Amino acid sequence: MRVRVLPRETAAAVITSAVSAMGWAVAAATIVLTVPVLVETLAERDRLDDLPLPVLLLAVVLGGVVAVALRPRRWVVLAYLAVAGLATVGYEVVLLADDPGIIETSPYVVNRPTLALVLVGIPATRALIGIAWSFLGLCVAVVVGIVAARIVEQPYHPGFGPLMVFLLSTVAYLTLAAVQLRIRRRVPNFDELEAETRALAHGEDLSRRTTAVVHDTLLNDLAVVMNAPDRLEPHQAERLLDDLETLRGADWISTSAAADAPGEDQAELRNDFARLASEFQWKGLSLHFTGDRRADYRVTSEVSAALLAATRASLENVVRHSGSTSAEVEIIAAPGTITVMITDQGSGFDPGSVAADRLGLRGSIVDRMAAVGGNAKIWSAPGEGTSIVITAPSDEEALT
Repeated sequence: MRVRVLPRETAAAVITSAVSAMGWAVAAATIVLTVPVLVETLAERDRLDDLPLPVLLLAVVLGGVVAVALRPRRWVVLAYLAVAGLATVGYEVVLLADDPGIIETSPYVVNRPTLALVLVGIPATRALIGIAWSFLGLCVAVVVGIVAARIVEQPYHPGFGPLMVFLLSTVAYLTLAAVQLRIRRRVPNFDELEAETRALAHGEDLSRRTTAVVHDTLLNDLAVVMNAPDRLEPHQAERLLDDLETLRGADWISTSAAADAPGEDQAELRNDFARLASEFQWKGLSLHFTGDRRADYRVTSEVSAALLAATRASLENVVRHSGSTSAEVEIIAAPGTITVMITDQGSGFDPGSVAADRLGLRGSIVDRMAAVGGNAKIWSAPGEGTSIVITAPSDEEALT
């Protein structure tokens, strides 16, 4: 059984993003664990009356971490750094205003919220991007400490916590990037190997069919001409013209695929995809179709129209936005469903950054398939290509 996987670069982006996800969890845990330490420290210094406001400000920082984890977008992270930075300034000012000595005896309590500023980033597609966001968080943490020290008119004590967190985050990103690089060097690109295998198989199949057609037409016609009298009989001339038309039309190239079709419905869907390939070839996009020839691809006319339209919209996006000149379209038949997977190795994009009023992905693909009982999922990242999986229900009545 064949195991279907995302393209290598897309999968690598997903794995690298795990470092950011781990950072969110550690940041949240850091804020939560600061509360009992804060209570203990203020109790020892007989300042429990000052406790509510610092706890409230810690809650603001924690809420920001949760917001970033639920909606990891660039603007959300930037808003978090701004709001959480202000909350951290207030937190440090409250602790230092009437008790400057607390920074000497308990610096970890004062600087603890700044660790969360360094840990929170975005799902990074590459190690350098993740490191850059961590560095931005470190810069915000430093500015927070300087501003709080100026407000209370005390010397700035940065502490080593934020810097250590940044270094650990950097090591994590670079280690993961090194592992991925090592894997790329040792493990072959199975997508490329499979494409080469299909190309070889297609060439062998075309060679066999070409030999058969030449034997059935050209060689037989030469034998007729050589053995015929000076003038050809009308039926002989008609046969030669028919064979010539067969070779000129080149319908025989897809004859073997049509012969395997279980019915006219399947043949019609195959022909629709063939016409789609021809249409985009004129637009400069080379399509590589794959699929099990023995599978049943029969669907209702409504589902077929939606499936083809969603596929066409996906390919239009490849032509307009990806910068790629080729794409792979795999058609997968399973009991009760038909799935079309469109993959390109183009520039990619962040699906979460697409505005809600843009109809390309939502209206032409996702909503269109939902209307016929199907669905569409999109995986992409900047610089890592795009994979779109479109699933449609098959015609249950036709299959029985």
